[in-house]
Amino acid sequence: MTAANDVHIDNKFLLPSLSAYRRSPIRAWLRIARDTIRGPHEGHKGIQARQEARLRDLVNYARAHSAYYRDHYAGLPEYPHLEEIPPVTKPALIARFDEWVTDDRVKLSDVEAFIADVERVGMPFADQYAVWTTSGTTGKRGIFLHDPVAMSVYTMLLLVRAHALTPGGVLRALGKHLRIAAVVATGGHFAGVSMVSMVQHRFPRLARGVRTFSIMTPLPHLVEDLNAFNPAILAGYPTAIEVLAEEANQGRLRIRPTLIVVGAEVLTPRARSKIEHTFNTRVFNQYAASEFLHGIAFDCGQGWLHVNSDWLILEPIQADGTPTPPGQPSDTVLLTNLANRVQPIIRYDLGDSITTHPDPCACGSPFPAIQVEGRHNDTLRFPNASGHSIAILPLALGTVIEKTPGVQRFQAYQTQDNELMIRLETRSDADPDAVWQHVHQRVQWFFTENGIRSVHVQRASEPPQRDLHSQKYRTVWVARLKGR
Repeated sequence: MTAANDVHIDNKFLLPSLSAYRRSPIRAWLRIARDTIRGPHEGHKGIQARQEARLRDLVNYARAHSAYYRDHYAGLPEYPHLEEIPPVTKPALIARFDEWVTDDRVKLSDVEAFIADVERVGMPFADQYAVWTTSGTTGKRGIFLHDPVAMSVYTMLLLVRAHALTPGGVLRALGKHLRIAAVVATGGHFAGVSMVSMVQHRFPRLARGVRTFSIMTPLPHLVEDLNAFNPAILAGYPTAIEVLAEEANQGRLRIRPTLIVVGAEVLTPRARSKIEHTFNTRVFNQYAASEFLHGIAFDCGQGWLHVNSDWLILEPIQADGTPTPPGQPSDTVLLTNLANRVQPIIRYDLGDSITTHPDPCACGSPFPAIQVEGRHNDTLRFPNASGHSIAILPLALGTVIEKTPGVQRFQAYQTQDNELMIRLETRSDADPDAVWQHVHQRVQWFFTENGIRSVHVQRASEPPQRDLHSQKYRTVWVARLKGR
């Protein structure tokens, strides 16, 4: 796909401006909804036309309003081809945050003060921008803002294209008053908990039917809380839902959700089969990221995820920057978010490995089909005092460590039944030994809370290391089975 001088650009495909959205949000929503519905019906040609128009408009907007992109694109032609646009990385963008954003009133210091207050999770920053943070699997924490137009696009993609619930599923969900349970990381401005909190703030009548359940909660209490809530829809990370499936198989978890929605981690075929068989319902998988919320891609039931390529561009590439041929896993992927103007993301190195389907998908969708190898961590298991195995979710343990003051990066891997090794990198202004003592205390407290009292938590001599394939910092895994 290119945005070239000789390509006719149809302005009818461009986004409503932020000022137009503020004047008439309903009209802007309807415009986005109509286009989201029409896009797939116009086939590849219509999708490509939208992509071209939105890319050119985004590049022009970034040049005009972002000092970072004005410098980054110096020397480029007025309407560059996609492959002529230089890629960007998260560390480079975060390092020049104030110059990256297109709203001069947004300053990193103010955003950091905002996200330091957990009472403001789900609230808009500067009364208009959604904001959340990432855990930093590529080596540096990300802070991402999304404007109201972009949030409208994400919502429309979920409402119009997800096709998660069948008509029968809707009726069954209504029978449970559409109660939705999200098992997610809490205690910070993470995308999952922020979105739930946002819905609760904006639609208070729905608040009682939508609840977050922390992955930090000891499993017996989590099971008890879910049984009491009895959700119609269960959402969470694949590792968490798989552990809950084990609890259901043992008869302890007694919920029967109509739909299960997973994301943020890789859903393996084995995990999907286990979850669907246990709960006797469909598992809906989505590919999402903090850089483009729900809607990068949705699954189709054929084992593939379909990219919403009228609103974003995914470019699988090799380590040398050349395109990855269809049917082969990429070294990384470049993401262009065509919907968000406040923080333009254009040919951004997302760090995931994806494989593009070489042929049209059997489901008939006109959108590209991919498979994703993203964040892939292991559920750890340690014995309690009675010798029973206790499951420890990777994102729960990771949250305990990364939320310790002074931690820059970490990796935790289980080497024996009762041994956990932690690789630690601290911030430049922190005392490494003091940070380690704090990490050690917090991890031991976390194990005790989960009924585990005999784990030897040790500090590794080497610092965290990138995965040779994905170049991400894998955070939690079982080393005794898979190697360090």
